[in-house]
Amino acid sequence: MNIEENLKKYNIKIPKPTKPVANYSPYVISKDLIFISGQIPILNGSIIYKGKVNKDLDIKLSIKATELCMLNSFAILVDALENNLTLIKKCIKINVFINSESSFIDQPKVADGASNLIHKIMYPNTTHARSAVSVNSLPKNAAVEIDTIFEVKLAK
Repeated sequence: MNIEENLKKYNIKIPKPTKPVANYSPYVISKDLIFISGQIPILNGSIIYKGKVNKDLDIKLSIKATELCMLNSFAILVDALENNLTLIKKCIKINVFINSESSFIDQPKVADGASNLIHKIMYPNTTHARSAVSVNSLPKNAAVEIDTIFEVKLAK
């Protein structure tokens, strides 16, 4: 797996890591796992995708929101690893929280934006577990929030 080659192949740019919106750490390392706090669709300090999915945003824009959340997760990961992409082994799990009304049932479609991005960046090591749930609201009225767990190769 060569993440740098995959990023070039798909013209994917990892943004600068976002700052936490409250009093928490953007990540915690435990042994060979990095737990990344929930990422919302922020770019250059602004929330790009706000509101309720399937009401304020259509499915296509909601998928873009999950892609941006996942890119922000990768940004935190890369920062935690001091830009050494070779230390990334695999994505273990993502949890996708979707700001929607109670009748919304297309959570898997929205979450696919994040999973598809993982497939592009991490190919061929793309297998990951995933949960996708609707919630009544998210911080800053974000449309989506994603938290992640990655396995990495750290010196012992």
